[in-house]
Amino acid sequence: MSHYKIPASLLKRLGAMFYDSLLFGSVILVIGFISMLAITSLTGIENVARGSIFAKLFFIYLLVLGYLFFGWFWTHGGQTLGMRAWKLEVITFDGKPISWTQALFRYVYSIISWIPFGAGYLWMLFDKNKLAFHDSVSKTAIVYKH
Repeated sequence: MSHYKIPASLLKRLGAMFYDSLLFGSVILVIGFISMLAITSLTGIENVARGSIFAKLFFIYLLVLGYLFFGWFWTHGGQTLGMRAWKLEVITFDGKPISWTQALFRYVYSIISWIPFGAGYLWMLFDKNKLAFHDSVSKTAIVYKH
């Protein structure tokens, strides 16, 4: 890992995640609503049964939107809006911007890091480099932006 950057604390990371969850939640509500309106008008389906194939496909669609949302921010400047507010950035271990492939690993494994009870995030409290589980897997780090 790059030694010239200071790893972000868990508290700062959680603060940035809270900001980003508000923004991403709003984006998902709007895009989800527009998507459901389009699907309803095209197919005539008014109610989607829980557990149906359509519900599962829509869930996957929302996961892909999440990847595109976070991946775009991470690969274009290394900061989501929440990270910008908390003066954090994501970089590779050698201090470079992350790739879309690293963004994919980071995104998928950050979801896994919440299971169970955020253990993948708590991992950073015991890691000598202050890396969360998904940081290690994606070979990226959240650091303070100078």
